[in-house]
Amino acid sequence: MNLSVVGINFRTTPVALRERLSFSADAMPAALAHLSRQLPRAELLLLSTCNRTELYAAAPDESVSCDLLIDLLLIGIDGADQALRASFYRKERLEALAHFITVASSLDSMIVGETEILGQVKRAYDAAVASETVGRVLDPLVQRVFKVAKRVRAETDISRGRVSVGSVAVELAEEVFEDLSSKTVMIVGAGEVGEQTLKHLVDKGVKEALVLNRSVERGRALADQYGGTAVAFDRLEEYLARADIVITSTGAPHCIIHADAMRRAVLNRHQRPVFLIDLAVPRDVEPAVGDLDNVYLYNIDDLQKVADDNLALRQASVDAARRIIEEEVAEAAALFRAGTLGAVMKRIDEKAERIAESEFTRAFAKQTVAPIPGTCDRCRDEIRHMLRRAMGKMTADTKKALNEAAREGRWDEYADVVERLLGLTPKDPGDE
Repeated sequence: MNLSVVGINFRTTPVALRERLSFSADAMPAALAHLSRQLPRAELLLLSTCNRTELYAAAPDESVSCDLLIDLLLIGIDGADQALRASFYRKERLEALAHFITVASSLDSMIVGETEILGQVKRAYDAAVASETVGRVLDPLVQRVFKVAKRVRAETDISRGRVSVGSVAVELAEEVFEDLSSKTVMIVGAGEVGEQTLKHLVDKGVKEALVLNRSVERGRALADQYGGTAVAFDRLEEYLARADIVITSTGAPHCIIHADAMRRAVLNRHQRPVFLIDLAVPRDVEPAVGDLDNVYLYNIDDLQKVADDNLALRQASVDAARRIIEEEVAEAAALFRAGTLGAVMKRIDEKAERIAESEFTRAFAKQTVAPIPGTCDRCRDEIRHMLRRAMGKMTADTKKALNEAAREGRWDEYADVVERLLGLTPKDPGDE
């Protein structure tokens, strides 16, 4: 079984290219269905966030190449030119697993130590489960990834302090406006990032916050929680002139703040400066907005400098986290050498099949078993199926225990015992 990952992220690809290959939660089922139709023998997980899009695939052989995965991801993508294709990274087997763990543990995040990524990976897994694109191989691997990511957070200080996209966005705002308490802030998008950003702004003394969200109920709930004011989403342009700081993080597939609207807002503000941070991918704010006088536009990639400062402060924790990941990957190497869970399951089934067939052949080879005229073939088939069913029932609990152990991250405890008890070997030449 071969594990592969292909992807783009904030290091390899600017946001102007990343947004072309971004999948919203609503688009995920259709994307997984398309990929699964093209790769019916592969298990798949698609991760798409503001900073990365990655496709993980587990296939029974190497026929599912990284180049093929990239080709399938780019089908139907507007502007899928050579620059976007060249931005992809490719990793296989243990390197792919190590990368997956590193991503889920936030060590590959722009904001190292941020907590959003593990939730995003879990949602990607849930979407794959709902689409039935994960199975006996990816499922236990994902559970192992979750286990290691939690261990990294528990055993290091990687997540202490300001370690979210929202907190870094607020830190950037403080570099522009030393005192945020007198500023009116507009939050566009009441999702997880929007909520975290608003929380950090309130902690910094912001007293007037406008919250706009397509779901009025969600926007009102967030505004009430932090003492803000909920505003109907269709009044966005009207309220732009009131905001000193605008932070957007919607899931819209297109820009929602255009240069013309921003130009009118600046005129109504009598040229007072306005600061915008666009945390969305695809971007919420038309890039031309940044060319206007008295408008300061930043996007998700512009947080990098603040993020680098953040990384320097927690380098010791990063080093400790990498040692944990190296240790866990080394343990996982045994799984790849001995075969994945799916391979072990297959060997159990094959051995049960051989035992059933062996006993069937042995029984009918005996002289005491006389043929019954006219019904012999039908009886033989029924006896063969009965033996197979019996062997299947005998191994069912073992396979169930292996699946549960893999889900709970206890694969190593079970696999060796099962292989020894059942007499399974890597080649498993059969029974005498």
